[in-house]
Amino acid sequence: MLEIDLIRHGESLFNRLGKVQGHTNSPLTDLGREQARRVGKVLRARGLEAVYTSDLARALETAQIIGDMLGFEPIVLEGFREIALGQWEGRPIEEIRREDGRNLELWYSRPVEARIPGAESLGAFGERVLGTFQEVLSRHDEGRIALVSHGGVLSVIISCVLGLDLNNLWHFRLNNASLSRVVYGYLVPKLVLLNDTCHMNGLESASPSIWTRG
Repeated sequence: MLEIDLIRHGESLFNRLGKVQGHTNSPLTDLGREQARRVGKVLRARGLEAVYTSDLARALETAQIIGDMLGFEPIVLEGFREIALGQWEGRPIEEIRREDGRNLELWYSRPVEARIPGAESLGAFGERVLGTFQEVLSRHDEGRIALVSHGGVLSVIISCVLGLDLNNLWHFRLNNASLSRVVYGYLVPKLVLLNDTCHMNGLESASPSIWTRG
């Protein structure tokens, strides 16, 4: 069996401010760093063999905190970056809701049909993420590994495991520093844990969600 722990990065500054991130770098907040330490304690007991991470600052710092606790360096793969969101990046969600509301509604409900100016297409994003994930799977036949990445990236992987198309991408809630888990070795891959935050013990982010309706 191969068990893969999927960890969303800790709270970032843009998370706290309710801004769209995409490829834009945003550092972890102090809360985000403590969240990373909390999930690191859980992973330390799991006996992981490797930790993979996106190269974007919020995921990389989360992975480095975890790696320090586990005693090894995370493996950085650019293919695990969040989707590039073009002209939406760095802007408050309320501003986008006012100026590009129709597109935002499509992004929530039927994201394949959304056309965000300057953004990476959802199809290209999915191919990039799953191609990188397949590369990781080719390196490990069994054991326990972890991936620290972003909500979009992890949702693509979970959707693939469940056989869902990309229009179902945002039907999963993945909190900051949440833990999900997929297992390979059965006749089909299985999702065995989703958005576990028990390790937070009250440290969940209270930042505004970009997914709520106005």
